[in-house]
Amino acid sequence: MRRKISAILVARIADYGRLIADDEEETLRRIASSRTPTDDLIAAAGGRIFNAAGDAVLAEFPSAVEAVRCAIDIQESLRTHNLAYPTSREMSYRIGIGIGDVVERAGDLLGDGVNIAARLESLAEAGGICISRAVHEQVSNKLSARFIDIGARKVKNIPEPVHAYIVVTWDDGVSPATAAPANAKSAKRLSVGLVGAFILGSAAFGFFLASFLAGQRPYDEAASIPTAVAALPPVSTTPPPTPPTSAPAIRRASSAMNEPDAAKRSLQSCTELAIHRGWTGALQDKNGKTAFIATCMQGSP
Repeated sequence: MRRKISAILVARIADYGRLIADDEEETLRRIASSRTPTDDLIAAAGGRIFNAAGDAVLAEFPSAVEAVRCAIDIQESLRTHNLAYPTSREMSYRIGIGIGDVVERAGDLLGDGVNIAARLESLAEAGGICISRAVHEQVSNKLSARFIDIGARKVKNIPEPVHAYIVVTWDDGVSPATAAPANAKSAKRLSVGLVGAFILGSAAFGFFLASFLAGQRPYDEAASIPTAVAALPPVSTTPPPTPPTSAPAIRRASSAMNEPDAAKRSLQSCTELAIHRGWTGALQDKNGKTAFIATCMQGSP
């Protein structure tokens, strides 16, 4: 027996029992056809298949980075392959990757490193990848993938909880929300709610600010908008009075001789006659009025 440190990849077909029950021959045929690209990808990444069951493949890699990169390629290959089948007949792997001390015996690998990788596979979603914290420390800054921390998980036949991460490639269309822990989901909902509230608050503030600057209330525009018509005084339709025209003083004085009351020499009667003739006492008629009264008082009977 020989001990060594290896990155272990365990890939198992999701819903294998249901697929076999629905159509056994077609499922076995598709498993065999999918193994060719899977084996090629493992070999290209420097890995070695050390065990294979009917629905699972176990491979070792000298590098955790290459193991995770190979797992991403395998899932993308199967995702493309599934486009030709209905949803009920899609075939996907669950993949778990761990790194640890293993024992090699007759080409097979045994030990906790293999057992932990197998338990990580059971935590993965169909079509997903789950890795241990040790693997995450090796690959987090070397691959263009995002990682979701799902915390320490208690798994079968492993004494201590296993701290695990979900791997999601940048171009993955599957939402990671179902794989995230409950607190991560709550935080995501809270952040979405806060962003929505901020956007609504900003819009309302902008609306009221624009209304304030315009000098009007937002819900009573017709009652508060000043108009030019309201600011101007009402236009009068009555024509202005026509000022009296002043007759030449000479005509007025000479015509006093023809008036019926011209023979009356009293000041009062001559003054009333002057007013009757249009001299109302304005400054511009003062001289003419005085001349008329004088003429009236001197008139012959």
